[in-house]
Amino acid sequence: MKKVATFLAIAGACTVVVSTSAFAMGSGNIYVDTQVGVTYTVYQPTVTTGLKLTSKSNLALPCASGAAEENLATKYGTKTQILSLTEGNPMCSDIGQGATVLTTKVQGATAKVQAYCDPALSLKCTVADVSKFGGHLDVKLPAIKGLRPTRVWIETTGKTPLSAQQLVTIAKGLQPVQ
Repeated sequence: MKKVATFLAIAGACTVVVSTSAFAMGSGNIYVDTQVGVTYTVYQPTVTTGLKLTSKSNLALPCASGAAEENLATKYGTKTQILSLTEGNPMCSDIGQGATVLTTKVQGATAKVQAYCDPALSLKCTVADVSKFGGHLDVKLPAIKGLRPTRVWIETTGKTPLSAQQLVTIAKGLQPVQ
């Protein structure tokens, strides 16, 4: 009887530990779930310009340095208007390159917006070209509570991409997951 009681006590303790971890990893919020498993600060958008979340994933990309931690990738919208957010530290891939058409501050950090213009015409690219051809905002946001800072890419593509100002608004609305 004593062995059965000991077994049940151990099994019960294991169940509590497993249940707590499973709850944290299965909250249904990709941003909260990702923060549980990474050492960089995860940021969640409070503004998505009305676009709905259509896909989410954690990408374990190999880095040249050998360091690899999952990057968070989310996509909002449809083929007509697509908003993609990628977060990580380090980022072990590159986002498309364009002409820098805007530099601004987001949460104290310098953010650059690039338009995906024709490379031959990159000297003539303007802020308006982001909403014509697509583009992205790149910023390294500060760390919170003992975590590391986070590089964030906010990209717009599709038939009617978002504007550069909308990308900035989305970036300014990013909040660290608590």
